[in-house]
Amino acid sequence: MSERVLVIGAGFLGGNIAEKFKDHIITQTNLTKINKNSYILDITDEKQVVDCFHDVKPSIVINCAANTNIDFLERNTPTAYSINGEGIRNLAVTCKRSDVRLVHISTDGIFDGISGNYTEEDKPNPINVYAKSKVIGEENIMKNCLNHVIVRTNFYGNHPQGKSLFNNILSKLKNRERFTGFDDVIFSPLEVSNLSDLISDVTFSNYRGILNLSSNESISKYQFCCKMADVFGFDSNLIKKGSIDDAGFIAKSPKNTSLTNTKSKQFTKSKIMSLEDWLLKIKDFIWSFLSKIFWINNHIFPWIILFKDD
Repeated sequence: MSERVLVIGAGFLGGNIAEKFKDHIITQTNLTKINKNSYILDITDEKQVVDCFHDVKPSIVINCAANTNIDFLERNTPTAYSINGEGIRNLAVTCKRSDVRLVHISTDGIFDGISGNYTEEDKPNPINVYAKSKVIGEENIMKNCLNHVIVRTNFYGNHPQGKSLFNNILSKLKNRERFTGFDDVIFSPLEVSNLSDLISDVTFSNYRGILNLSSNESISKYQFCCKMADVFGFDSNLIKKGSIDDAGFIAKSPKNTSLTNTKSKQFTKSKIMSLEDWLLKIKDFIWSFLSKIFWINNHIFPWIILFKDD
């Protein structure tokens, strides 16, 4: 049976989730029109949220909408609380009123990063405005919508417009640029398509509450960079080991936000892919693509030239 799924937020993760749910009736929302099936929605406007639910009539809402510009939000607290806090309250209240299941994407950044390996039962201790606003969003859901899943996670992947940690690192390595990898920032991220599979599993489970979706491994940002260099055959000496304390960011950054995933494995069936396995997979894809281009250049084009009518 197809569900009416409303995916709020048309960014990197939201786009991947919409693709995973293509067998259902999908509506995506964004602040601007993205395709013929999309819906313009500002979640900070309660009337817009109510009208959207009335028009789309979803049975499931997956919220990926958030402002994640951490340094900007550190200087613009009202914006953080409006989008990541009050906007989420609007969704939660409307979901409850409409008897709709709400799956909300939160962050591993709500912790202070002192201990790491956080469980679902660990109490958040946010150390920047962004994280505080995300905690308020979580609290607004728990207060206003019983049928919910709050997903705490972090992710990476190959962004179609090159706007991701992976793409940034790959570009620097390819161009032989020297850069710093933080060896004191530790996380347990999932590849975005893999995360979308797990979100799909959780969405159609009977689970309610907070759930960590994370990889089976914790890794520092420096190790992440070095692993990419190793798999793609680039010079790892381009990567300088350093501390995030010296990076000059405005907002404080938690250092170890790794998550445990023991509980989530009870409610998911999709295999968790390691960073190395995904890197090898995308490397094979790239080589396959380049091989096809090489074959076309050496087989098709000569025939085109041979039969070209001058």
